[in-house]
Amino acid sequence: LRAKIVVDATGSESLLTRRLSAPGQPAAPDPGFQIAYGLECIVDGNTHYAPEAMTLFDYRTDHLSSDSDWEDRASKSPTFMYVMPLGKEEGFGNGQRIFFEETSLVARPGVSFEDCKRRCLQRLRYLGVNVRPGSITDEEFCYIPMGGALPEPGQRIVAFGAAAAMVHPATGYSICRMMAGATEIAEALASGFTTSPFNPDATAAAAYEALWSPANQAQRDFAVFGGEFLMSLDVPALRGWFDGFFRLPEPLWAGFLAGWPTLPNNKLHESWFARLSFGVQLLVQIPAPVALRLAAGIVGYTVTYGTGLMRSVTPLFGSPPSYACSPPVSPEQLGDPAVKSEARAMIAASSDK
Repeated sequence: LRAKIVVDATGSESLLTRRLSAPGQPAAPDPGFQIAYGLECIVDGNTHYAPEAMTLFDYRTDHLSSDSDWEDRASKSPTFMYVMPLGKEEGFGNGQRIFFEETSLVARPGVSFEDCKRRCLQRLRYLGVNVRPGSITDEEFCYIPMGGALPEPGQRIVAFGAAAAMVHPATGYSICRMMAGATEIAEALASGFTTSPFNPDATAAAAYEALWSPANQAQRDFAVFGGEFLMSLDVPALRGWFDGFFRLPEPLWAGFLAGWPTLPNNKLHESWFARLSFGVQLLVQIPAPVALRLAAGIVGYTVTYGTGLMRSVTPLFGSPPSYACSPPVSPEQLGDPAVKSEARAMIAASSDK
């Protein structure tokens, strides 16, 4: 198989694309993992959750209160219930078809699927949700790596989607981000294909620059810190965090969840000042203990991973490195041209004697 360019869409753990920080940049945090177990079933009678609306972030742990060790583990390694009602099941009495999912938002190492499944079923039992026997039609086992390094600059294979680290580092969302980024990368590749002579290095670099411009990298750096901070929080802190987060104006929090150019409300997060403003507004909404942990987290993250976070919320520390292709330097320009020229002249003169 011959091709001018290979586009790698094989996922976050691709063996084709190298993911490594650019030369001179500090190492990125290792990926975190969103793990979820879900089931689609028919519920008879009490559904507990509103049948006309989706539920997100039910971080309650009282369903585990009968086992203090289990409840303590769940508090330190949190999961939440996500509920998506699918409507009344026609021809099956008063049953409601519902999708339930127990999710670990992000953790490193990931929470086990068995833990998620046990917590999900125990939560439903505790809430009096009666899953009709034999009605489970689908089970979901969700595994989403989040964060980690961007693709290494200088490679000819062009990654896209999760292979290009396009998954939101703090939410796990990806589909809309990939659809939004598809046009830019396609245009960059098409432009490279029509350039004569074809330059695979320049074409690949232009494709990566279309996805990960310095501005987009800076926005991602902010979100990567968000994912790292969420991993450090237990259940009480997460309740306080999300209570404050969703008290913000909807365009502000929705823009963060989207987090990609051209998606709705992303302009509220595209500049360093916009991100700083978002952070300050969030800080005054969350409980004081969580705010103190956030301040400590910023310091610890910066000490460990360098100035990327500070660069994303201030005009200091420059910009993230560009993927733009640098034309190769001719051999005559390498090193010290004057000294090499002198040496060649002296060698030639010596040979003439």
